Amino acid sequence: MHRNTMLVLAAGLTGAISTAVASHFFMTPAVASPPMSPSASVLTEARTATVDVLYLLERMLDTESYATELASETRVWNDQVQTIANERDGFLAALQQLDPSEAESPAAQSLYAQYQSAQQRFNQARQQASAAIDTLAASQLSRAYKDIHATVQRVATEQGYDRVFSSRMTVDTLDADNTNVVVQEVLLRPVLFSSTGADLTPIVREALGIPEEADPGVDAEGPVSGDGAQPATDPTTDPTTDPAADPATPPAGGG
Repeated sequence: MHRNTMLVLAAGLTGAISTAVASHFFMTPAVASPPMSPSASVLTEARTATVDVLYLLERMLDTESYATELASETRVWNDQVQTIANERDGFLAALQQLDPSEAESPAAQSLYAQYQSAQQRFNQARQQASAAIDTLAASQLSRAYKDIHATVQRVATEQGYDRVFSSRMTVDTLDADNTNVVVQEVLLRPVLFSSTGADLTPIVREALGIPEEADPGVDAEGPVSGDGAQPATDPTTDPTTDPAADPATPPAGGG
């Protein structure tokens, strides 16, 4: 801080203190203010706890009911998109089989127009699929959070806690590879220390019916992607991906 800024702040603080002292001695006494609430003693005596809400959300979305719902919606859209892709690829194959001398023929032009129309419908369907799946994912998050919120209320009441904070207490899994990720990790931990607090996450998890997380080193079924929250994208099941979205230019005129 610059020296001049420090002097200005110091002068302002001194003036405020002087005004307060003068008011105390020379002005008519005011009615006594009520004590601050809540008092320090009340805060000290309150039973506090934390719950790792993001962890519970990740685990809930991995349960069979949520995973099956999302897989079913993805499969429906995948079938629709794949049908259009097959139609598009059929036009492309027909164009590629044309003799170069037929490239400017009315039949070739019509075939190329059908190919372009199918490609446009494919792109639109893929965008619709992405939006629909994102909407379902948002709905699942909302429903899962409401269930977690209600369960925390019930567990906290049964266990006799006064306050429950949403916070991840450990820093063992802190990801330091990306600035944005680090910021998110920090925001996940608003409670840095609580001498009297308890972690209710295991109790809430059990109350929600979420199975205990298996040891990744025992009977692992394939590689783990990231932290397990979301599987890696599979182009064979995800309608929003298409390895052949930009095929080679058809050997026909008009393009």
